[in-house]
Amino acid sequence: MSERDGVTRREFVAAAGSAAVLSLAPGAARAAGAKRRYAIVGTGVRGIGMWGRPLVSKYGDVLEFVGLCDVNPLRVEAAKKAIGVACPTFTSLDAMLAQAKPDLLMVTTVDATHESCIVQALERGVDVLTEKPMVIDERQCQAVLDAEKRTGRTIGVTFNYRYAPKHQKIKELLMSGAIGRISSVDFSWYLDTTHGADYFRRWHRLRAKSGSLWVHKSTHHFDLVNWWLDADPVEVSAFGSLQRYGKNGAQRADNCRPCPHKSQCKYHWDITKSPNLVALYVDCEKADGYLRDGCVFKNDIDIWDTMSASIRYSNNVLMSYSLNTFMPIEGYHLAFNGTEGRLEVRDYERQPWPAPETEMAVIKNFGERQTIDIPKAEGGHGGGDDVLRDLIFRGLKLPAHLSLPGSRAGAMSCLTGIAARNSMDSGKPVKIADLVKI
Repeated sequence: MSERDGVTRREFVAAAGSAAVLSLAPGAARAAGAKRRYAIVGTGVRGIGMWGRPLVSKYGDVLEFVGLCDVNPLRVEAAKKAIGVACPTFTSLDAMLAQAKPDLLMVTTVDATHESCIVQALERGVDVLTEKPMVIDERQCQAVLDAEKRTGRTIGVTFNYRYAPKHQKIKELLMSGAIGRISSVDFSWYLDTTHGADYFRRWHRLRAKSGSLWVHKSTHHFDLVNWWLDADPVEVSAFGSLQRYGKNGAQRADNCRPCPHKSQCKYHWDITKSPNLVALYVDCEKADGYLRDGCVFKNDIDIWDTMSASIRYSNNVLMSYSLNTFMPIEGYHLAFNGTEGRLEVRDYERQPWPAPETEMAVIKNFGERQTIDIPKAEGGHGGGDDVLRDLIFRGLKLPAHLSLPGSRAGAMSCLTGIAARNSMDSGKPVKIADLVKI
């Protein structure tokens, strides 16, 4: 950010949570071999699969599960069984914080409730890890930043995409000056008719709960770009529309299971083929009415499935970004244009033909094209999940640029999406500095 945009980069760093997030590592908090007291709020698939079972199996020597919390009493009990722990369960976060007394809380709830969970925990002296997005609007962002500053506790945001070897390689190439000074970025992300459609079945389809895919999904991508460029977003102009889901199809039932047209619908999804999802969602419906296999053409869908934005950064880099959610492919195209050349990346996550996972090349001005070797990765999110967990819970030693993101990174990523959404609402460009007061 520049002086003319109302807040300097230095001022934002000072006020927006520049705490030493590596203090979240258990070694910094343990006394005489004591385990870190750990709890989860939000026991859906993400909470169980990323922050539950793997921690029991790999980090039991440094972590003690002291509580699980979910607003659905049936789901939290199902999660307890799935994770394999014996800790108490709660339907009230306040009760869990008071009775279980964790010193580290993992937040994996519906996006719109992240802010209240984070603030409650901080005010009770509990450090927080939160899934992205940290918050869904500028008011929530201000509340979280203020709470962290007021309480002196620490927030870590679990941007696992940073830790995939392919994304680390991009960072290293840019840091090395391989293409000179970066002038612009072209970034197109594609969600296919399996993954993309799934957002429109779930609570994510409602702007009030997810902030739209500008915030829930794109915040991942915006964090990567902020990190790759080592720069802040300054101004955003955006457009979007709903072209395939929601009102564009006929809603014949609230969800797929009872739908009389399931045999004719290409978007029909049979949740009963997954025993884990049945136990976690279908068997818990009577407690809260949440339908995990909702119709992708529901009339209440109020987010967008086709989006594009132009973003200006503090180092004068310009980015053209797009997100499309009903493609025949899953993955992304990415290019960094520099004064000395171009870095091109094509990532293949899923497509109806054989392809390498990632292709990467540096093309020099007046020179040749060099193919970049990418380290092979195992595990979720391109190999990033295991590295991130080891960083948090083992204090894995990594270069400074791979330290755990804190509230500042969480704010800058989600504020980019919030600005895009606000730009769509207003029809005008939105400056990031106008969204939060320092």
